[in-house]
Amino acid sequence: MTIKVISTFINYQKELQKSDRTLQSYQSDLQVFAQWFKENNNETLSLVKITPTDVRHFKRYLIDSGFKPSTISRKLLSIKYLLEWGWQTKRIQYRFPLPKLLKQVQSAPKWLKKTEQHALVRHFEQIGLVRDLAIVKILLNTGLRVQELCNLKWSDIKLFERKGSLIVRNSKGEKYRTVPLNKDARNAFQSLNYQNYKGSDKFVFQGQRGPLTPRGVQLMLNRHISKSNLSHISPHQLRHTFCKNLVNANVSLEKVALLAGHEKLDTTKIYCKPSQSDLNDAVSLIGEEE
Repeated sequence: MTIKVISTFINYQKELQKSDRTLQSYQSDLQVFAQWFKENNNETLSLVKITPTDVRHFKRYLIDSGFKPSTISRKLLSIKYLLEWGWQTKRIQYRFPLPKLLKQVQSAPKWLKKTEQHALVRHFEQIGLVRDLAIVKILLNTGLRVQELCNLKWSDIKLFERKGSLIVRNSKGEKYRTVPLNKDARNAFQSLNYQNYKGSDKFVFQGQRGPLTPRGVQLMLNRHISKSNLSHISPHQLRHTFCKNLVNANVSLEKVALLAGHEKLDTTKIYCKPSQSDLNDAVSLIGEEE
C-alpha cells in the first residue's frame, strides 16, 4: 500500500522529469522507511510526524540490518529529498539536521587489461561476424555508452582518409558531443559499408526487429563469450576500458572527460585510481624470486 505523502512526492518528482530509475529508487526507499516508521511508532508515516530521532534510528536499523553503505546513503538521501520538498512546499515548518551519510571507499570501475582487450578482439575476429566485431571495436575506441551506440545513424558518421568523427546526439543528460575516430574505429565503420550508407538517416546497427537495443548488444556479447574465459566482460566495461586507456596514455583528464561525455571531472578521476590488477602488477615488480 502506497502512503499518500510518498505518492504525492513521487508525482512532484515526475513533473521535474526525473528518470524512471530514480523514481523507482525514491518509491522503494521511502516505502521501506514508511514500513519501519509504522512498526516502530505504531502510526502511519506523515511529514509532520518525522523527527530527527526517527531518521537517526532508521539509519542505525539499516546499519544493523547489514545494508551496504551505498544503499544506506541512498535511502537517507531519499528521506532528505522528501523533507526538502516538504519544507519548500510549506507542508512542514521546521528544518532539522539529518544524520551524515556513510563514508565509503569508491572502488575503481572494472576495465580490461591490454591482454584481455586483445583476446576479446581476437575472439570476435575468429567468429567472423562483421557487425559484432565492429561493435566491440567501436565501443573500445570511442567510449560510447551502449545506448549512444544504438542511437547512431549513418548521418552522424564522417569518415575521411586520415580522420573521422561521430556525433553523439542523444547522450546522458541530453548533452551533444563530437568524438574523433581513430583508425581502428574508422575501419570498423568502413567494414559496415559506410560508403553505401553515408549521409543516410538509417540506424547504423540493426537487430532482427529494427534498431539494435542495449539489451540486444548485451545478449550478443553474452552469446559469443559465455563459454569462454572472457565471460565476465560487459559492454559498459568497454567504455571504462576506453577511458582507462586514455589515462594510461597520459591524456589529460579534461580531454578524457570531453571524449567520454562526463559532466563532472570527478567522474573522470576514478580512472586514475588503480584497480586490484594494477596493484598486483605493482607488487610483482619488486619480487626477486622467479
